[in-house]
Amino acid sequence: MRGWGGSAAGLQRTDFDQRHRAAREAVLTSQRGRLLEAMVECVEGKGYYAVTLSDIVARARVSRSTFYEHFSNKEECFVEAVRTASDIIATRIADELGQLPTDAGAHERIESIVVTFCETVASEPDFARLMLVEAFKVDQQSVALRDLSVDRFADLYRAFYAEARVTDPSLPVIANELFALIPDAIGERTRRVIVAEGAHRVPELAPLFVEFVNAVLGLPERA
Repeated sequence: MRGWGGSAAGLQRTDFDQRHRAAREAVLTSQRGRLLEAMVECVEGKGYYAVTLSDIVARARVSRSTFYEHFSNKEECFVEAVRTASDIIATRIADELGQLPTDAGAHERIESIVVTFCETVASEPDFARLMLVEAFKVDQQSVALRDLSVDRFADLYRAFYAEARVTDPSLPVIANELFALIPDAIGERTRRVIVAEGAHRVPELAPLFVEFVNAVLGLPERA
């Protein structure tokens, strides 16, 4: 498991943070991005149903007319904020996977996915809460976006396991439904920790999550 202590690991953590900031800024520096971030912050502070359009535009420091240039109503802004949360996590995972050696195996890739997910949840607590907690309280469209994000994880686990079976044909065939259950379980445990203890505690779960994924897939321990 990657650690963040020590000089080399500290540099790795700095690189992670820099890549995360770059991905975040690419999404959120525009007027539209400021509105999405304002929505997230307002929901965190008041809850979706108490948030007004006035709250959003005041926090984003834009006019109502600017809001309507980007969104037709509060609900659409919320749904797009959920989409953005999903995209931030997906972008961070793709970036970190891209940092691995080309010959990295399933263990390394699974670890990268899980650690990056947990670290991004902690780095973006409001966006993470929006997607993993608040989305269920609003409408089916936001839930569908959350489910799409979960499906992305299942696809990655499925692809990496298929590559592992090429190297080790003795690994059993696993049903698609089982791959789908892995991110469902991780997402639910993450949601519970966010609600009960806060997003900052989620990275502590990364070793357990990695162990869980490897156990479900039956991947042998690394030598």
